[in-house]
Amino acid sequence: MSKPLVSAIITTHNRAGLLPRALDSVIIQSYENIEIVVVDDGSTDRTPEVIAKYQEKMTIKYIRIEESVGACRARNKGIKEASGDFIAGLDDDDKWHEDRIRELLAAYDDMYAAVTSDTLMVFQNGEARWKKQELIDLDVLLFTNQVGNQVLVRRDRVLEVGGFDPNLQAAQDYDLWIRLCQKFGPIRNVQKPLQTIYMDHEEGRITSSSSFNGYLQFYQKHKGLMNKNQRKYQLYNIRRTQSKPLSPKEFLSCVPLFRYWSELKNVVANKVLK
Repeated sequence: MSKPLVSAIITTHNRAGLLPRALDSVIIQSYENIEIVVVDDGSTDRTPEVIAKYQEKMTIKYIRIEESVGACRARNKGIKEASGDFIAGLDDDDKWHEDRIRELLAAYDDMYAAVTSDTLMVFQNGEARWKKQELIDLDVLLFTNQVGNQVLVRRDRVLEVGGFDPNLQAAQDYDLWIRLCQKFGPIRNVQKPLQTIYMDHEEGRITSSSSFNGYLQFYQKHKGLMNKNQRKYQLYNIRRTQSKPLSPKEFLSCVPLFRYWSELKNVVANKVLK
């Protein structure tokens, strides 16, 4: 397995204008043994035409779902039909950096559940690097999703833990990382920004209501694994999805020390302390 096949799985829904950026970032990867899998979750725009143009020049495994089944089921279908030893996800509005797959594979070892990287976040008013710690274990994950939205992971491991949970309305990726970490160990982070996530557009963003309900579902599913401090911090974040103001006392009692600085910047920027 010196050059294992990696399946790049892109799920998409009505983003024909953004999808080429994601596809191009896979095509230019410095690692060559990559299979491109696009799962079209019931798009009603020009997505099939976009894919057809790419298929004139290269092989793309295109899986078309006629009526939308949601992101989790679409991702699970892509994973099941992928041929790679490893899978690596990519959202249709984001992009990989040129060396992402090569660097993640170089960092991988079976002692890790998966491998991820730092991320460049692009906002309407600027950009910032999300710096993550090098080793993300279950204890850290039960406080917060330090991993982000994408990893490189063995395909058989994702299938073994059951893939993405379609019953959750939010935090589906977070939920999967916890189950992988429980079963296979910590997740390693390559401390370089190897992916760009674009937050500067509003296409298909989740509603606050769905976010609240989804995170509450997630909390109910995993609270049995959490200690008192982890539960307090998770409930604090659930409350924030409702945009409710927080007292300084609530902030100090709920936020763990290692999250104080980032959370303080957040509440000051959004003026959520009362």
